[in-house]
Formats: sequence, structure tokens, C-alpha cells
Amino acid sequence: MVLLSGSILAGATVALIVALVVIGAEQKKGARLFLTTVRGWIDQRLEGFARWVRQALHIVAISAMYLVHQVRAGLARAIAPQPRRRQKPPERLQFEHTDNHLSSMHDHKSDTALSNAQKKKLRHQKLEERL
Repeated sequence: MVLLSGSILAGATVALIVALVVIGAEQKKGARLFLTTVRGWIDQRLEGFARWVRQALHIVAISAMYLVHQVRAGLARAIAPQPRRRQKPPERLQFEHTDNHLSSMHDHKSDTALSNAQKKKLRHQKLEERL
């Protein structure tokens, strides 16, 4: 059992050293030297996956901002004082209930109003004066 673990450790160490040497040589030269097509294909797939992850994170961030905004607005509506609802409108006009100058003028007008016959007679008199 110990022999198997040791051999796995030794193999992994050798593979790491080889990979580091190859990567160092590639960086010196500025081009890939080992498995260029396979590594290019893998790079394309990883770039596409990274683009997809960036878009997903952007969507999640916008959704989180929207959710925070909705919660904040809901709390503001819950905490803010509610406007008073108007009471039921009175059945009569307001000035009929008060004792002020306008109501006394209205009462006087209704008390001194001319009858229909008086209005007709006055209209005829005014017309005769014009002619």
C-alpha cells in the first residue's frame, strides 16, 4: 500500500516537473511546442465557458440589484406614512352649514327672489324702455 502511494507521488512529481519545463520553454520561445492543436481546442472551450460564466454572473448581479431595490421600495412603502383618505363628501354644500357672510348673502337672495310673474313683468318693462 505504501509502495503504491509512493509511486503515485513520484509519478505526479515527474509530470509536474516536465510540465514546468515545457511551459518555461514555451514562454521563452513565445509559441506552444507540445500538443498545440489539442491545447488550442481546450483554450477555445475554456474561453467560451468563461464568457458564459461572465454573462451568468452579470445576470445574477442585475437580478440581485433588482431584488434589493424591490425589497427597499417595499420597506419604504411600509414605513412611510400613508396619505389620509378623503372623508365622504357631504351631501349639502359647505356654505349652507356655516354662518358666514356668503351664507347670509345666499339666504338673502333666496328670500328676496322675484317670482316668475314678477320677472316677466320686469323683463317687459326693460324691453319697452329700450324701444
